[in-house]
Amino acid sequence: MIKTDKTQRVSKDITAKLKELRLLNRVKFMKKELILCPMIDQERSPMYCMLCEYFSRRIKGIIYCKYPE
Repeated sequence: MIKTDKTQRVSKDITAKLKELRLLNRVKFMKKELILCPMIDQERSPMYCMLCEYFSRRIKGIIYCKYPE
């Protein structure tokens, strides 16, 4: 996980889905973080991981992913 100064842009689809699940208020701080996604092999906001089918859990800033590498 990498902390950034700039807020990362997250698509409106993702924020709408997080609002439906009532998770948006809990994950607002994640907009200033980046992780290396093993599925697409790029850095992206952890907010995308919350809705990914391979997402397992997030504990103390570490995202556990079940994606087979």
